[in-house]
Amino acid sequence: MNSRQGPTWKAVDELVKKLAPEQLRKLDVRAGEHLAAILTTTFLRTAPAAVDTTGGGDLWFDLSERCEPRPADILPAGAASAAFEVKSLPGGFRKFDGRIDQAKDRGVDAIGRSLEAQVRAAKDVLRDARPWLLDARSQLRRKTGGGTSMNAFLVIHPFDYVTAECFRDYVIGPYLDPLEDVGDLDTVWVLWHPDHLTMWSRERHEWINLQFDLMNPDEKPRRSPHPPGCRAVLLHAHGLHRPITVPIHGVI
Repeated sequence: MNSRQGPTWKAVDELVKKLAPEQLRKLDVRAGEHLAAILTTTFLRTAPAAVDTTGGGDLWFDLSERCEPRPADILPAGAASAAFEVKSLPGGFRKFDGRIDQAKDRGVDAIGRSLEAQVRAAKDVLRDARPWLLDARSQLRRKTGGGTSMNAFLVIHPFDYVTAECFRDYVIGPYLDPLEDVGDLDTVWVLWHPDHLTMWSRERHEWINLQFDLMNPDEKPRRSPHPPGCRAVLLHAHGLHRPITVPIHGVI
């Protein structure tokens, strides 16, 4: 079995199979909604039944439709449906990335451009994200009814917020402070792009590390300019295929 058959690739196939093209086009790529759709499908083991519905959440799951039991400790056991509001922290990288695209469109060589990024602690980034999480909670309260699990998915884009823990460790949940102020959000998922995914569980009152970038035991290690396995899915989906010079300031 090769990496193209891994869980995130299967999630992509499930999304394409279940959602119509016009629904897939509603996913806001700049905000990372496509990444949220891939990863929630991976762990909930079913694709969303609807995307960006009028007056509804960004992702809506009918949990009664899943083909196999969802993993324990992901969402409350009694939830018949789940709504996700997707948020992304603003930063300078996407503007920088957009200027490269504009230069290429004009036929200008963009090689050699650089972007400065500051290394920060993950818990500090999460503290700065509170307004976006509280906004997600407010929107879900307006959009959902009883019996629907409310969840937020926060995307930390590459180089917008470079976190020290993502350079040092594969598991970063222990470095994060509890989310005491997110109210009735059942879970808060945080993608520290491209390969760290943490989830705050209100029910368990702890951070859970969701690992998706593990090498298939049947896959032989290989030299490649591109990351293997599941990480390649997200990098491909996000369009990160060009070399970028990023001077990083901070202590790791």
